[in-house]
Amino acid sequence: MNNIYFCIASDELGREIAWQWKDQNKQFFKTWIPSGETDIQIIDEVTPDEKALVIAEIMHEIQPELKDIRLQRNKQAKERRNAKTK
Repeated sequence: MNNIYFCIASDELGREIAWQWKDQNKQFFKTWIPSGETDIQIIDEVTPDEKALVIAEIMHEIQPELKDIRLQRNKQAKERRNAKTK
């Protein structure tokens, strides 16, 4: 399986930076919520400070999607709890 990678146009660095999810399988799970540095791998050469900036930019960019995932997970959990009490 080929790895899937992404590019972000970094405002902080003024260039495009390639990155990928460390776990190439989890990225397809509908309820997976990545947690920053532990789940993001920067492909391009960057300093540790630049890496932290880029990861923060990536997490900020995907925040709306993560919010939707959290809401969906909470809705499903509430439905399961309600189904048990009936």
